[in-house]
Amino acid sequence: MLSNKVTHRQLAGVALAVLLWSTTAHAQGTPNVVTLGANLTSGQRQQMLTELGATQTARVLTINHQDEERLLSGVAPQSQIGTRSISSSAVTLEGSGYGIHVTTRDITWVTPAMYANALATAGMKNAKVAADAPFPVSGTAALAGILTAYQTASGSTIPLSQQRTAAQEMMVTGNLGDQIGSKSKAAMLVMQVKNTVIQNHLTTSAAIRPVVVNEANRLNINLTNTQITNITNLMIALSRLPLDAQTLTSQLHSWEQKAAGVVPPGLWQQITLWLSRIWHAIQSLVHGG
Repeated sequence: MLSNKVTHRQLAGVALAVLLWSTTAHAQGTPNVVTLGANLTSGQRQQMLTELGATQTARVLTINHQDEERLLSGVAPQSQIGTRSISSSAVTLEGSGYGIHVTTRDITWVTPAMYANALATAGMKNAKVAADAPFPVSGTAALAGILTAYQTASGSTIPLSQQRTAAQEMMVTGNLGDQIGSKSKAAMLVMQVKNTVIQNHLTTSAAIRPVVVNEANRLNINLTNTQITNITNLMIALSRLPLDAQTLTSQLHSWEQKAAGVVPPGLWQQITLWLSRIWHAIQSLVHGG
């Protein structure tokens, strides 16, 4: 017999509520635009469409190696750009306040935080982003697909110079992360320095370099002179872009807060409670409650 606290009717209602939430969340989260690497096989294309959640309503674009070279040539080493277009992506436009939320699969070098930082620099707002590949790849080339997908979905145009600065940020962050042994700390450092530089309208090496040193010290990161110079040069390039600190902060803060996906505030607690009740009901059935 079921416990008096949870009846069959309640259990069915809970299961239905969870199912309805899952179905609604998925329907609301289907991509607007999906990009596929031009060198994928037909089987890999289908795999990417499935993994990225593409439906018949999604616009599907093909990204070729020339698109990736245009963005990354001179910014990323050729070994990371490669010679084929494999990485795929999906972009779903979300409402105001959502921020930038990134997930990855089979991306080995670029982290979600690195993508989010770079995409905010490129001017993206309120979008759910996925980067994917049919086998492990570095993920640098996926940035071209993501930026193309966002511009197509939003109807906006991001200047190539701004896109390339975003790519430069991704590379500087990743290289620094490799050198200090933590890409998460590298991403945090770059994000905090960037916010300070933009907020205070700093444009010169003399003004920016102390900020880099101070933020690194605050995060207990020991930087070499070369690393300080690399970050400083990146910030000088960023200072020339039409960015504001409030927008950058809101986009990245929202992305961190929404790391659990499209779940509205408080719903995780409800689901946890529902699942707990289901578990106790099952235990009652098994043990005779």
